[in-house]
Amino acid sequence: IVHFPILDPSLDVTELFAEELLLLAPSQHVLASKASVSLEELSEYPLLLAPRGTAQRRIIDRAAASRGVALRSQAEIDGVRLMASLVFEGFGPAIVPASAAPGWLKGNFVRISVPDLPRRVVGWAQRERPRPNRATLAVRDRAIEVVKRHAPRQPGISLDIAPHQSKGLRHHPSV
Repeated sequence: IVHFPILDPSLDVTELFAEELLLLAPSQHVLASKASVSLEELSEYPLLLAPRGTAQRRIIDRAAASRGVALRSQAEIDGVRLMASLVFEGFGPAIVPASAAPGWLKGNFVRISVPDLPRRVVGWAQRERPRPNRATLAVRDRAIEVVKRHAPRQPGISLDIAPHQSKGLRHHPSV
């Protein structure tokens, strides 16, 4: 299960879901009272961000550059779950995918929309050759089933994957 795009032509890919990138902030942070925040506003605050060069950071930096701003890193954290945990502990706000803070999770933090950020597409990738065995296909099918069942109930996660977000992928949409 990977973050798209996958440009390797030797892989078959199946889109599972699209998710928003959002700001997760401790309840006591100055931005916590906002329902939505722009990248221009975010550029005024230090953030927990993914390391430079990672797919998530490239997406965020491109979006900020398109708005003529650069985001300031309080710390670069390699790992979405670790970044979310640091927010939960009050260390600062972070830009994370919606799946890092499921709707059932409660605590001293808030989810804030960042409309300037694109959604990311998550899916299954596997080698075309050799053909996957039955166990691999069963795991893939189970992952697809779980996503279909749970995604509609999770804030910021959608089964609706816009065609332009998967452009250039050789894929087998099955969700």
